[in-house]
Amino acid sequence: MLALSAAHLAILHLVGSSSPTVNEVELDYTKFTPYYAVKDLVTLIFFLFSYFFIVFYKPNLFGHPDNYIRADALVTPAHIVPEWYFLPFYAMLKAFPSKAAGALAMLCSMLILFIVP
Repeated sequence: MLALSAAHLAILHLVGSSSPTVNEVELDYTKFTPYYAVKDLVTLIFFLFSYFFIVFYKPNLFGHPDNYIRADALVTPAHIVPEWYFLPFYAMLKAFPSKAAGALAMLCSMLILFIVP
């Protein structure tokens, strides 16, 4: 896609545009310079101005409020939950105060699946 854009830009630079933006009767093609070069330069300057304004003056504009909650290694944040297929095992681990008992409960829940059929 980028190569196609570069080829189109090169051809536009060499030949010009067949849809003129100036009202001159004897002009069949609009020259690349200055018309399209200035138009692209204004667009680039506007984009860079907007980009640098957000980066330097409003860096948290698109941030999430949860990023400002102080981290605690002993407490899992409420918005962090496992995927749906891990939820039963996560609940078993949290139900028992001992890690070994939680792991044993998970093992027993998997062994039940072998006994049932």
